[in-house]
Amino acid sequence: MRKIVTTLFIAAALSVTLSAKNWVVNQKGKTFIPSKLTVHVGDTITFDNSDPFAHNAYTDDEANEFDVGMQPTGKVTHMKVKSKESFNVECVIHPNMLLEVTVK
Repeated sequence: MRKIVTTLFIAAALSVTLSAKNWVVNQKGKTFIPSKLTVHVGDTITFDNSDPFAHNAYTDDEANEFDVGMQPTGKVTHMKVKSKESFNVECVIHPNMLLEVTVK
């Protein structure tokens, strides 16, 4: 019985890993493009700075907390969605930038 449970657990974990997606968010014109995403736990969000100046992407949401730091032009950074809690992403340099992330 223990072997079956272990096998089922491994199969479930692999199916989540295999179905995880990468979502690309462009930082351009002092905006996040797109400005709204619907993602799943395990997905990755990639931030790509296409502006001619630095950006930042962070969230204070405790369940998915991250801060990519200073992101110069052309830099690409990644964050993994860790919790089913939805959150907002902001840029500390440009406070009007907002990305709404809904986690399903």
